[in-house]
Amino acid sequence: MMKRGLGLLVVLGVASLIVLGCAGLSGEVMKPGPAFVVATPVVEMSAGAKVLMYGTGFTPKEEVTLLFKDAGGGLSGISGAVKPAPVPNAEGAWAAQWDCTEYLKIIKPGTAMISAVDKDYKTLAQAPVLFVAAPKKPDAKKK
Repeated sequence: MMKRGLGLLVVLGVASLIVLGCAGLSGEVMKPGPAFVVATPVVEMSAGAKVLMYGTGFTPKEEVTLLFKDAGGGLSGISGAVKPAPVPNAEGAWAAQWDCTEYLKIIKPGTAMISAVDKDYKTLAQAPVLFVAAPKKPDAKKK
């Protein structure tokens, strides 16, 4: 009786795997969502500060909207400030650099988020970047 129950369990298990495995063979290939990477995850808050970023899996030739949220909660659109414009190529990939020098007066030190959003501002992908205060310059009068 035990062997018969075990055999039935094996048959049902194999049949389930075949049915569930074939469910994904309808011709549709599951495509992963967009990926977004900040290649400079730590940025010193000083003149010339730059953030390098890139994305893959985006809709080709459809400009990506980038939003920046600093550690203090301040939100800014930065798509127009990155060079080149974040427009994915035929494979859905793009890369850009953001010179954030002009934003340093409003950026709070700490972990910020850069988000890639669609036209309805739904987040497609996001990545953190840490902004750290620049080291203090030594006082020239003290010796």
